[in-house]
Amino acid sequence: MRAVAVLYILGWVLAALSAAMLVPATFAVARDSIAHVQAFLVPAIAVGFIAGCLIIAFKSREIFSGRRQSLLLLSLVWIVVPVAAAFPFYASGFPKEAIPAYFEATSGFTTTGATVLSDLSQVPASIIVWRSLLQWLGGLATLVTLAALLGPLSGTALHDRQLRLVGNSTHGTALHMKEALREITPLYAVLTSACFIALSVSGIPAFDAFCLSLSTLSTGGFMPREGTIALYGSPMAELALAFFMVIGAISIIWIRTIFQRRWAIVRETHEPLWIVWIVMAFGILLAIALAIKTGELSVPVFIHTLTLGLASAASIISTTGFAISEQTHLLIPYIALLCLCIVGGGRFSTAGGLKVYRVASMLRQLDHEFRLLVYPHGVRPARQATEAIDNEILKSTWILLTAFMLVVGAIAMAVSWTGVPFSGALLAAAGSVSNIGPAYEFARIVDYPDAPTYAQMGPFAQLVLCAGMIFGRVEILALLSFFNVVFWRD
Repeated sequence: MRAVAVLYILGWVLAALSAAMLVPATFAVARDSIAHVQAFLVPAIAVGFIAGCLIIAFKSREIFSGRRQSLLLLSLVWIVVPVAAAFPFYASGFPKEAIPAYFEATSGFTTTGATVLSDLSQVPASIIVWRSLLQWLGGLATLVTLAALLGPLSGTALHDRQLRLVGNSTHGTALHMKEALREITPLYAVLTSACFIALSVSGIPAFDAFCLSLSTLSTGGFMPREGTIALYGSPMAELALAFFMVIGAISIIWIRTIFQRRWAIVRETHEPLWIVWIVMAFGILLAIALAIKTGELSVPVFIHTLTLGLASAASIISTTGFAISEQTHLLIPYIALLCLCIVGGGRFSTAGGLKVYRVASMLRQLDHEFRLLVYPHGVRPARQATEAIDNEILKSTWILLTAFMLVVGAIAMAVSWTGVPFSGALLAAAGSVSNIGPAYEFARIVDYPDAPTYAQMGPFAQLVLCAGMIFGRVEILALLSFFNVVFWRD
């Protein structure tokens, strides 16, 4: 396999990243010093030069097509882009070391939301924007790769009929990537704009609303300022965030079918409804528990309590990880937080985790096997809601669960070896692979306050967690194929 076509597409990805650096550079001109402008312009020029060299050198050399080229491109994009994106962090001194800068960039681009910046009040506005913009770009890259590369690569993530809603081909070609990008980007941008408008109307300052909207649809979780969402004092903003975090956790293909008024597909896809019901049930439970704890039962207070509960539930289940309220996060037990991190959001969304559909399919199969013990000769169709379940897909789902647990366990042991308590290392590992990094900080405050923050962890632990973030953003089975010699043989 030749990598010429892969390097050509990588050049265009780096060119897009170089152009994106001009956005925070503009904020640096308006709100920061000339040094911060240079921290973005110099890397933008350097990355743009490398991108141009790749595009010019490898143009029309080879057609991009096939599983091996798709896997190589995915691996390079999710490793190389954070390296390039880390230069503005390092050049500006937020953070000052190279590995923490790479950790911050990887956390942003994989929409994990774990941060090594301890005091956001001292961080320049341009860096705040760059963190949020990285998450938005990472969310878009996730959706495009799911449609154009990961689905065809694994054969299990999505059905061809669903994939064809964002293109005419499902074979991991450059043409299909263009089609997916053309179909997904406008809807993704419109939803982000709607989130920005909703937050601005609800009383959030324009700068914060801009950064929050970029992080919300990408289910990223980076905050634009120190503290929690509750400090804004706006129940409407909390409700808006809950709504758009749920949108981010739902398949964007399903959302697109609503705009296209393809009601047959909308009705037969039940996973979005499951996510909504889970968020509502968990949010109401949190609201009731918070009301009992505070003893405030008046109607206005309970309404605010309800919005806090719904926003907190959406933040966890969508793997966004926004710090909604210290009170609600204190009510979530450690084991519940760990399980919710692992389950994650929906298929073809920016959310992480195993995905609700896969977990529901495994539970459905368990129920089927138990029924066979009672009725050995019973015949029942293998279906999940109105969708037929293929045995090969079920088999791959169980293999994925095993691989997921093994990866999380290996990362947890590596992180705990650096001095982090194992329970904290386990949650940090699950949070990195499920792309909900703030979950570690939520539990650390209550369960192990002496454990180090991400900033206090050593370089080895930070690099291991970066590997977990990349494993979580790319399908684990697909990425593990990278290390399979048979896969690369002609």
